[in-house]
Amino acid sequence: MNWTLISILALSAMFNILLIWYSIRSVRMLANVVDTLENLFVDIDSFSRHIEGVYELETFYGDQTLENLLSHSRALVKEFEEYETLFTLMGAPIGKGDFDDKEATTPE
Repeated sequence: MNWTLISILALSAMFNILLIWYSIRSVRMLANVVDTLENLFVDIDSFSRHIEGVYELETFYGDQTLENLLSHSRALVKEFEEYETLFTLMGAPIGKGDFDDKEATTPE
């Protein structure tokens, strides 16, 4: 009886240690995915602002191809904004104000 109880306790302890290890590993992987997706959101927003800047230049203003590209990038940003709260499981959702430090550069 005593050996049975000790064996069950040892198996339980090993199972708990394995479960803790797996939980920590899963949380680290999830944090990596969240960071990657946050970077993707920043890049998409930066790209959209860059296209807007190029479109507003006198040389390209009114160009139909750039106008379509700008429209498509805005739609893409809007689509990502709808889903970003799902992907930012850790921490606050990313807002447009969070991207101000990464201003898009426009060619001169």
